[in-house]
Amino acid sequence: MSTNLQKTAEQQRAWARYRTLMDERPELFATSEELEIITDEEAVLTFCRQSGQTFGVVYESPYSMMVVDLVRNRKGNCFAYERLIPAQTGAIVSVPMYEGKFVLLRQFRHAIRSEQLAFPRGFGEAGLTAEQNLYKELSEEIGAEVLSSIRLGSITPDSGISGTRAEVYFCTVSCPQIKEGYEGILQCLLLAPDELYAKIVAGEVTDGFTLAALTLYSSMYKPDETR
Repeated sequence: MSTNLQKTAEQQRAWARYRTLMDERPELFATSEELEIITDEEAVLTFCRQSGQTFGVVYESPYSMMVVDLVRNRKGNCFAYERLIPAQTGAIVSVPMYEGKFVLLRQFRHAIRSEQLAFPRGFGEAGLTAEQNLYKELSEEIGAEVLSSIRLGSITPDSGISGTRAEVYFCTVSCPQIKEGYEGILQCLLLAPDELYAKIVAGEVTDGFTLAALTLYSSMYKPDETR
């Protein structure tokens, strides 16, 4: 297959999946005067031929998809704008506590090629509500049962590139069990509130999900309140 024909086939597949995504999740294509998403097929394909850029869903896995939109700003300039979209809604971040101490995981994160200390979290999964996903993730990652939970709010940790919205839950849990090796887990830590804040000050906690979730928690509870 020639390069041109292959490029055309790639564009057709990416655009067909894009049109399906528009029907499946229309909230991802909300209208805005600030930055209009151009969905007219002829206009998109014309720009594609002129620029050599592929538009649509250019990559997809069970966890996420890379979407490239053709957008137009207030000045009338058109350009490609990529975003990473979660494959499912219902992502969660937990703020688990066991006997007055926060439960955190030390995990190896491929994207940054380094370890991070963070609260347990997970992608959304088809057929599960965010709260159901909370119970599943904590069972899988720390081997604990959720004894009580309360929704703290939601966060969008990296809206510059990612469309991920995560629900944040504070919960009390049964005794955590180390799941070493599962999804890069290296260690399970129990930290008193002052110990966790000290690690943040020392630069040992840099995970955006964790810092945002802890901010929500701290806005509702005093730092020394263990619930």
